Amino acid sequence: MKHVERLSLGIFHPAYGPIEHIRKKLQDSLPDNCHILASQRLGISMTRWPDGKNIIVTDFATRDELIQRFIDGALSNNLPFSDCPTTITVSPYNGTVDICSQSTSQNLFELTAFNASFQISTRNFFLGVISLFPPKPEVVADYCRQGYLDALRFLERRGLTKEPVLWSLVSKEPPALVEGPRGTDHDQGQKAGPSIRWDVPHVLVKDVPDFELLSPELEAALRKGCKRDFWAQIQCSVPGKVLTYLLLPFTLPFEYVYFRGRRLIQWLPEAPDDLSWMQGLLKSTTLEVYSMAKSWLLRLVSPLVTSADSDLLRQPRTAASNGSFNHRLADCALG
Repeated sequence: MKHVERLSLGIFHPAYGPIEHIRKKLQDSLPDNCHILASQRLGISMTRWPDGKNIIVTDFATRDELIQRFIDGALSNNLPFSDCPTTITVSPYNGTVDICSQSTSQNLFELTAFNASFQISTRNFFLGVISLFPPKPEVVADYCRQGYLDALRFLERRGLTKEPVLWSLVSKEPPALVEGPRGTDHDQGQKAGPSIRWDVPHVLVKDVPDFELLSPELEAALRKGCKRDFWAQIQCSVPGKVLTYLLLPFTLPFEYVYFRGRRLIQWLPEAPDDLSWMQGLLKSTTLEVYSMAKSWLLRLVSPLVTSADSDLLRQPRTAASNGSFNHRLADCALG
């Protein structure tokens, strides 16, 4: 968010590259043996390009192989382990997953795609827009705080907290325990799952007067993330933005050439592999199109050949026609 905030054109600026930004942050923060620590412990869902099949990779040979991002696995299967009883689903959108924000509007429509359910509502539409056009870091920090409250609500509903924290925020005395239907057996030694309290309230960020008392670590991290340096404060100020837009006709051409040229230089070492992959993909696609076109033409010509052969069979045979008919049968057999 802070990176986009500094750009004069936002996500339309030539310096905007989210994948490159994430890759750089991972390269700076992950240890050298991260691929060893992640093997057989971390599973990354990916989409295979030729057939769109979902695959999960759990072994990583090098550090770069762990960081390198391929086609998103959500395009083929958004929830690879949705049937597993120990899977906890999390979503920033309003829906039917375990941990998500609760919507106050009526959701009349629901879209199911890629093994995931999406509720069509005004709130989700607004969340989708701000995911493409990110707001200020302070707004994003409030979404993180709300996510913490939603996760806490999930834990309290299943009795996994020592005390009812959310009830203490909205009421002085929490109600008595109300048990819901018991879930499936998650533990081998138990015959019934934990009881669920359906009466746990949905608390919003505005209902928490002092979030630092609720989660000091999270609040400290969010404040650190929202803190801007001196140059960023100047850029985000009104005079700084006015000056930036006035200089945009002069600075934008040079910035465009610089960032596009830098990306081209970074791509050159990978160019042979990418061109080879594109060549193989083009060849396989051409062969597939040729095979489909050949099958379609054969199905189209087959009734015509059958009709012509029937007409020949009904005609009186002469010596010349018998020879032509025999040649036609030979051609059909070869075909």
